[in-house]
Amino acid sequence: TQAEQLFNLVHQAYEVLSDPQTRAIYDIYGRRGLDMEGWEVVERRRTPAEIREEFERLQREREERRLQQRTNPKGTISVGIDATDLFDRYDEEYEDVPGSSFPQIEINRMHISQSIEAPLTATDTAILSGSLSTQNGNGGGSINLALRRVTSPKGWGELEFGAGDLQGPLFGLKIFRNLTPRCFITTNCALQFSSRGIRPGLTTVLARNLDKNTMGYLQWRWGIQSAMNTSIVRDTKTSHFTVALQLGIPHSFMMISYQHKFQDEDQTRVKGSLKAGFFGTIVEYGAERKISRHSILGATVSVGVPQGVSLKIKLNRASQTYFFPVHLTDQLLPSAVFYATVGPLVIYFAMHRLIIKPYLRAQKEKELEKQRESTASDVQQKKQEAEAAVRLMQESVRRIIEAEEAKMGLIVVNAWYGKFVNDNSRKNEKVKVIDVTVPPAVLGEGL
Repeated sequence: TQAEQLFNLVHQAYEVLSDPQTRAIYDIYGRRGLDMEGWEVVERRRTPAEIREEFERLQREREERRLQQRTNPKGTISVGIDATDLFDRYDEEYEDVPGSSFPQIEINRMHISQSIEAPLTATDTAILSGSLSTQNGNGGGSINLALRRVTSPKGWGELEFGAGDLQGPLFGLKIFRNLTPRCFITTNCALQFSSRGIRPGLTTVLARNLDKNTMGYLQWRWGIQSAMNTSIVRDTKTSHFTVALQLGIPHSFMMISYQHKFQDEDQTRVKGSLKAGFFGTIVEYGAERKISRHSILGATVSVGVPQGVSLKIKLNRASQTYFFPVHLTDQLLPSAVFYATVGPLVIYFAMHRLIIKPYLRAQKEKELEKQRESTASDVQQKKQEAEAAVRLMQESVRRIIEAEEAKMGLIVVNAWYGKFVNDNSRKNEKVKVIDVTVPPAVLGEGL
């Protein structure tokens, strides 16, 4: 009945407000905080700050459980474009060739990879991945299966099996271990079978926290391309800095990169790097920006000797990555650098104004409309509950009025809540008042 429903609502409110912990949880997070599983094992008499920390921990654990239930797909699509005909062509070579007035832009390589995870038990996870690559009409693919087991809170191990049409079977073992709270080590050994025999490989990485925001890495790689690499990475709220030095066969280099993070809603970042080695020097600069809730768009210009000038466009959509490296020229041409820098900026601002911004505005309007519908439904439900409560109070109001009339007491005749519209108000403004005569009449019994 209506009286029972109202009694249950009042009883629930009393249970929440009478307990200091549940009242603090409700004050901070509302009903969703009380619905969070795990509060029953939390120590009582906690402060609001401790309750907030506990809620965040429970929320992280719930998200981790959700992640374990999903396949966590990850994918990468890379399309290499050869646009050197825009800048490196020579007119005298094309004078007698029909249709040579238009530069030729070709796709010269592609790479597609995808991986999914399947939790088997609380400690075991299977990872299935595959990839396909082509370059100038030739290519191949591979498929890999990895089994990962968490051996302890300090580490895990992984076995990998793979096969492809260009290479033979692959067997690998990877081990991760926390040596101290600030130091960990990763070791990866592999055996690659091919027509040339067995090719072993070993990679070891030792990492240590130098301070709160700085990590130091020492990598040693033995196999086909042996090398030793050391790097320092400093990551803060506003910047990301990396310096690395590699000594190896056949390639040795030094690299410095810096990324600045703007504290805006679009999470804008600008970056630049310098890499110099035995095979040349490369300077890169670019930027990335969040264009929607789950999408980040970035562009990088690469200028190097002897590589030439390239433009790299990357789009991250949730767990999927789309990469488009465009090779513009083999030479250091100022015109190529200029168009590679200005062209993406012009295209981005045009797309942002004509496509992205109207799309986001339409999405926001849809969300607001859904919120209005949801709010209207909740308001209608609360209105029905209030009307039911008022009907239950009618008999009490009648008795109070009779008692007050008998002793010439105070009687609430009319009570209104809201805003009345008068002549000075706007003409299009509606009257927004509700009749609240019954509740004050009941509450006024003890006056």
